[in-house]
Amino acid sequence: MRTALNIICVTLLLLLTSCGGGGIECNYELIAHAGGAIDGRTYTNSREALERALANGYRHIELDLALTSDSTLVAAHSWQLFNEISGFAHKGDTAPTLDEFLSRRIYGRYTPLTAKEINRFFLENEELILVTDKISDAAILEENFPTLKKRMIVEAFTHDDYVRLKEQGYHRVFYSCLAGDIDEAVVKHLLLHKIFGDKIEWMALHTSSVEYPLFKVIDALCNYRAAIFTINDTAEIPRELIKKVGYIYTDSIK
Repeated sequence: MRTALNIICVTLLLLLTSCGGGGIECNYELIAHAGGAIDGRTYTNSREALERALANGYRHIELDLALTSDSTLVAAHSWQLFNEISGFAHKGDTAPTLDEFLSRRIYGRYTPLTAKEINRFFLENEELILVTDKISDAAILEENFPTLKKRMIVEAFTHDDYVRLKEQGYHRVFYSCLAGDIDEAVVKHLLLHKIFGDKIEWMALHTSSVEYPLFKVIDALCNYRAAIFTINDTAEIPRELIKKVGYIYTDSIK
């Protein structure tokens, strides 16, 4: 099945003229990844990282979102990682309760964030754009960030979420496509949208995406802009994406 799919897509590629991002200037915004690095540490999604990113002049700050075992939205890249960096590695990927989450310190010193605290921080700093990862359920985001919609960029992980978030008027929606998902993205979404004219404007792509054969099919089918992750040296931007990049997720570029 996968072989037949690749043959079909390569055939399509031969019939199409690759847009390759022609005519698009390399003009990008920086996004502080997972709150941005603090004291050389990454993925903290902490209050201190938020404050450091603000002090460093970032306008876009990304936070990973997760639900505690009692269904409170908080900032964490994964429960496996959060447990590890907060001294509870033996918990594996088990989600803590809200009280347990709040009682911990990341690397023994940084403060975990709830959605309520995230909301307050961005309302107090009106120049900032909140970028969210991991959760793209429109109902959860609406409930927790009811007044930030026009200042939020959301990574969508399903087509239904992508359409719903666009319809609800979020500042921008990135269709998230990890390298391993490129086959599915091309066939189920990008190709169909090319046929039916429903444009996917922005894609969040890992830098390794360009190594997959079907990446060129995406370029041929879609005139999209890219948000790429994670870049800590602009020399790392893949040549194939340089003209499409609109955003760079970074831990440390200022």
